[in-house]
Amino acid sequence: MLFNDYPFLLVFLPAAILIYRLADPHPQLRIPALVLLSLTFYAIGNPPFILLLVLSILINWLAALAFARTGMRPIVTAAILANLAVLALFKYANFLAYNLGLVLGRPMPTLDIALPLGISFFTFHHIMYLVDLRKGKAPAYSLGRYALYIAFFPQALAGPLVRWSEVMQQFGRQVYSPGWQREFCLGISFIAMGLFEKIFLADRLGQIIDPIYAQAQLGPVMNGAAWLALSFNVQILFDFAGYSDIAIGLGLLFGVKLPFNFNAPFRSTSIQDFWQRWHITLMLFLRDYVFHPLVNSRILPRRWFQLQYFAAMVLTMSLCGLWHGASWNFVLWGTLHGCALVVCSLWRRFGPRLPQLIGWVLTVMLVLLTGVIFRAGTPDAAWHIFQGLAVPPNLDRTRQVVLVVLIPLMAFLLPASQDIIALLTRRPRPWLAALVGIGLLAILVELGERNVNGFAYYRF
Repeated sequence: MLFNDYPFLLVFLPAAILIYRLADPHPQLRIPALVLLSLTFYAIGNPPFILLLVLSILINWLAALAFARTGMRPIVTAAILANLAVLALFKYANFLAYNLGLVLGRPMPTLDIALPLGISFFTFHHIMYLVDLRKGKAPAYSLGRYALYIAFFPQALAGPLVRWSEVMQQFGRQVYSPGWQREFCLGISFIAMGLFEKIFLADRLGQIIDPIYAQAQLGPVMNGAAWLALSFNVQILFDFAGYSDIAIGLGLLFGVKLPFNFNAPFRSTSIQDFWQRWHITLMLFLRDYVFHPLVNSRILPRRWFQLQYFAAMVLTMSLCGLWHGASWNFVLWGTLHGCALVVCSLWRRFGPRLPQLIGWVLTVMLVLLTGVIFRAGTPDAAWHIFQGLAVPPNLDRTRQVVLVVLIPLMAFLLPASQDIIALLTRRPRPWLAALVGIGLLAILVELGERNVNGFAYYRF
């Protein structure tokens, strides 16, 4: 089930709000109601894998309970490894088999299995909790509260990645208490903003650049259209930021404040700044659960600490790329960003201070050019796009050129969506309520006139 289609917006969401409104006066029903709604949402959107999600919740909760009672650290370690093994089976088994076949010189058998929606995200949620539990930072929770942490439907499929400490105590709070109307209006505003980003910005760009990348699979793009393909990272920004804003808005409707995931990344003046603003929750996860353990482990002698630090930076970003998909182009994309972070760190230490404008231009160029590698699917297709940059852009495609200029300008110049909403909702504005209502009506009309496009991060 998609956030941007009629069944969710006109059937599931109103029904969910009504059901939770009936449960809200009864504290013992609030969490069970949200768990039931979340599992129903996942079952409708991904029926073959609902059992996998339920078993994942039960097994990890039982492991946490056993550790809480016995203090045996191997229990948690085994649970973490089991989560990674399941993720590897569904996401990386065929990739490993293919590459092993290349090494051995003969094809290896592959598995005919689909990737369960949201498996990367709920696996990381399990790992965050279990690692903190093993460190003594996290307490044991009831099955219902833990199940809601993993399956809470606004963020179950594509994030934001939420730490247990950010939301566990929010679950089960009374929503319809004095002042609930403001939170509800904020939630609707975030949902409207997210739908606008997805439908009118990301999807419009996708209609332009998707055929270009399809052409790149066949050969060099030498008709001047390759320049338009550079806007992919802007498309993915508005696609995923749109999803994140909808998730944040839905969370507010049910009394849960989810963390912000984007902070105007295309206004960054360095690649380090960019990665502090882009997919914030994933980067915090990688920093705390991958990068810091790699840096703090005694792999190299102390005098080589700086080398280990930079190697950990590159490896973390390479794993970030691999997390996005089982393909070498993702690994290459992540490795390039890791190397760029190393260069940026060294430049800040030993190089002259760059003007902010130059830092911004270099950052945007790096992000847009490496975005081609991310989107192209294969190194050959990416090279076909880069070959096409030798041809001047085709300005005859007036409408496409205008969109590919105007939409990125919005990413470059406007503040983050949460800052825009905070500014507009600082005090009651009747005209804003009317504008949001008209905007939602326009969104529903637009949805009825075209095919619904899924969110990009459902694939990851």
